[in-house]
This record gives sequence, C-alpha cells and structure tokens, in this order.
Amino acid sequence: EKGISLGIPTTLLNIQYRMNHYIMQFPNEQFYKNQLSASELVSDSHLPDEQFKPIEFIDTAGCGYDEKNDDSGSISNPGEIEILRKRILEINLNGASLGIISPYRKQVTLLQETLTDYAKNCQTIDGFQGQERDIIIVTLARSNEAGTIGFLSDYRRMNVAMTRAKKKLIIIGDSATIGGDTFYKNMLDYIEQNGSYRSAWEFLT
Repeated sequence: EKGISLGIPTTLLNIQYRMNHYIMQFPNEQFYKNQLSASELVSDSHLPDEQFKPIEFIDTAGCGYDEKNDDSGSISNPGEIEILRKRILEINLNGASLGIISPYRKQVTLLQETLTDYAKNCQTIDGFQGQERDIIIVTLARSNEAGTIGFLSDYRRMNVAMTRAKKKLIIIGDSATIGGDTFYKNMLDYIEQNGSYRSAWEFLT
C-alpha cells in the first residue's frame, strides 16, 4: 500500500491457486473488489464424501454457549469447542490436512487442552499466517447479549483466517452476537446463499 501511494508500478496477481471458488469468493468481494479468480486446478477442489458445501457456518445462537472471560480479560468458549469436536467426527479426514484457528489465545489454549489429538493443529490467526490446510475450522468464541465482537472487528485478520482453507472452511459462531456487524452480516448472508448454514442444535440432539 505504501508503494502504491508512492506511485511505484504494481501488478495484481489475480489468479489464486489455493482454494475452492466458494471459499475464495466472499474475501474476494470484501477485500479484492472481485478481481480474483480461482485457477481451474483448485476452483472445484473439495473433500471426498463430504455432504456439506465447501464453506459452512455452524450457528450457536440460542444454545446458551456464552463466552467466558478470565481475570485477564481473555475470551474462551467451551461450548464452541464441543461443537467443533463433534464436527470433526463427521469428516472423513482420509489424509487431509486440518487446521483449527481462533482469534483468541485463551480459546486456542483450551482447544489444545481439550482436543489433545489435534493440539498441534490449533493456532491463533497470527500463528497460522502464511500456512494453508485442506480443512480449516475457525471458532470465533464471541457470544454475548451486547453483541460485542471485540477482536473480531479486525477484518483483515479474519481474512487471513478464512483464506487458509483449500477445500473446506467451517466457521463456528453466534449469529446473534456477530450479525449486528456489517462485515459478519455479509458473511452470514453469503454462506446462506452459497454454502451450508447449519444450527449447532444439530449436534445437541
């Protein structure tokens, strides 16, 4: 951006070779003015035997999975981790690489303590920068009556989290908390139209 502002000639690399078209398209609309295209090599890449679409949102609204705040103000959400654990059991990993991401360090620590088999797969967004996985699961952690999203308002960081996925992106969060924010409202609308929009209640019965 500084180079562009100084008038240095630039070229946009507008073909991406990482992710399925449906994973790419929301960030494309929000951050890249729809200038990106998915290479034919990856545009339709998906998990075998996966019944849900490449981008998926699991909505915890109404489940009572309120965020937890410790003395230092760090956020965690054990309920989302339980949903995440059950969702992994639905997936035929079959050698596919998996990454589990949260914007909150406390949530990552709890993930590592709870999902011991996948502890090495769990990182913060910053810890995952520059990496990619076949499957990315993002746990947003925020769930409160005030609709406070805090750290989630760093949309560029969320862009990093979402674009780590190659074949499958799953986001777990509370639509009642994040839906008042324009960025997340757009994300929810996009997934409802182009992905799989699921309720966490499916995992509680």
